[in-house]
Amino acid sequence: MPRYVSLSRAARLVGLSRGELQKLIHDNQLQSFEGQVSLDDIEKLFPEAELQRDQIIEDMEAIIEKAMKRARGEKLAKLLAPDPYTLSIRLHVLSKEYAIKCSQLNGYQKLVAELQKKLEQDTKTKQINSWLEQQLEKVINVEEPVTAIREKDNVLRVMAAQVHIKNTGHEYFVNGDTPVLEAGLSAGLALNYGCSNGNCGKCKAKLLSGEIKKVRNYDYVFTETEKLQHYFLSCCHTAVTDIVIEAEEAGSVKDIPQQHIEAKIKKIDKRNDELCFLNLKTPRTQRLRFLAGQEVTLKYKELEPLQLPIASCPCDDMNIQFHISKSDHPLVQQIFKGLKNSQTITIEGPTGDFVLDEDSDRALVFIAFDNGFAPIKSLIEHAITLEHALSIQLLWLHSSSKPYLHNQCRAWEDAIDNFRYLYQQYSPEETQQLDKQLYILFKDSIDLSDKDIYICGKENEIKVTHDYLLSHDISEEQLHIQKI
Repeated sequence: MPRYVSLSRAARLVGLSRGELQKLIHDNQLQSFEGQVSLDDIEKLFPEAELQRDQIIEDMEAIIEKAMKRARGEKLAKLLAPDPYTLSIRLHVLSKEYAIKCSQLNGYQKLVAELQKKLEQDTKTKQINSWLEQQLEKVINVEEPVTAIREKDNVLRVMAAQVHIKNTGHEYFVNGDTPVLEAGLSAGLALNYGCSNGNCGKCKAKLLSGEIKKVRNYDYVFTETEKLQHYFLSCCHTAVTDIVIEAEEAGSVKDIPQQHIEAKIKKIDKRNDELCFLNLKTPRTQRLRFLAGQEVTLKYKELEPLQLPIASCPCDDMNIQFHISKSDHPLVQQIFKGLKNSQTITIEGPTGDFVLDEDSDRALVFIAFDNGFAPIKSLIEHAITLEHALSIQLLWLHSSSKPYLHNQCRAWEDAIDNFRYLYQQYSPEETQQLDKQLYILFKDSIDLSDKDIYICGKENEIKVTHDYLLSHDISEEQLHIQKI
C-alpha cells in the first residue's frame, strides 16, 4: 500500500514550501487525500530530488561532533536530538510498520501461490499462468534502490515528531525535547498559552493519537474528566511519536488578550542619529502574545505613553523589537539619551488589525515607506515562518541613501527562492511625484495581479499609493493598510 504523508512533511522532503505544493494540488498536478499526498506521487513529480543537507542532517552532524564535549554536547542533544527513550519508541514504531509490511507481503505471496495452483489445474489458463510466472520473476529479481525522498522520510521520522492540530489543520515538527507549545510558536502558530510554566493551564490540549512525555514539572491540576479525555499541558510535554491533538489557536485579533507586561531593556541599538532599535525582553513566564503587524503601548515612569508597531516575529515572543525615529516625544527622548540595559519598560496591548490574512491563498506584496518597515518586517518574518506564501515581493521606498535594514532584506532574497526585494529612494516632500514612481516600479518590476498587498507609511504616502492601486484594477479586498 502507498505511504501517505502530510503536506508539511512532503514539502520538507522535496525542499519546497507548503504554498508551492498547495499550488500544484490546485493545478491538478498533485493529488491530495484528506490533506495528505502519496510518496509515490511525490517521487514521480520530483524524480531528481536528492537527500540535500537540511536542518535535520545538520542537527545530526552537530550532535555527533559535540558528543565528546560533555557539558555542551548534552545541552545541544537535548535541544536537537531525541533522547534514548524517544528514539527507541520511534524505532519501535518503524519496526512495527516494517513487520506489518512483511506480514502483508507474505500474505500476498501465499495468495499468488494459491492462484498459480488453480491456474495450473485448468488447461485454458496455462498461458495466463506462464505470463504470471514471468512477471513474478521480474518483480523478485529487481532490487529497486531506496530513493532519496524515502531515505529522507525515514530520517525525518526518527529525528522529529510531527504535530497535527485537527481542529485547525495546522502542522509542525518537534525536535528533541522541545515542548509542543514552544515548537508550535516557533513555527508561527498563534497557540493559546499563559504562563508557559505549567501553572495556568491555558495551553492545555487534547491528545487524540500518538505518544507524548513530560519534560517539565507542573502545578496545574486536571479534572478527572480532563484526564479521561487525555488533556495535557503543551508547555510541559513533548511529542515522542507523531501526534494528533486539539488545541486552541488565535484565529483573529479578537482572540489575543490584552496584556500588561513589565519587560526589561535588552539593548538599545542606535543605527544613526535619527533611528534606533529598542529591544525588550519579557519574563519567560509572561511573554507577549501578539499577531505579526500589531502594535503596543510603551510606558516608562510618569512619561507620556508611546504607541509603536512591533518589528519582530511572534515566533520569538520573549524578544520584542521596535524601530524608533527621533522625535520630541518625551519617552523617545529618554531612549535616545540612553536608558540603561535591564531598566523596566511596561508593555500594554497588543492592538491593531494590520495582520496577515492566513485564509487567503494569494501571493504577498509588501510596500514600506521609511520606518513603516517595522510592522512590515514582522509580517514578512511571520510569513516566512509559516511557509504558506507562494511568493513574497518587498518594495521599500526610503528617504535616505539606502534602507536601514538593506542587508537583512538582501539576505532574505538570497536565502529564499520565492522572495524578491526592491528599494527606491524618494523624497517625502515630493509626494505628488510618488504616483509616477509607483507607475515605473509596478510597470517594470512588480506584478500586482492576484496579490494581497500590505502598505505601511505616513497618511499622505498611503493615500497616493491607495488611490494609484485602485485606479489600476486592484480591489479594496486586496489592500491592507497601516498608517504610522
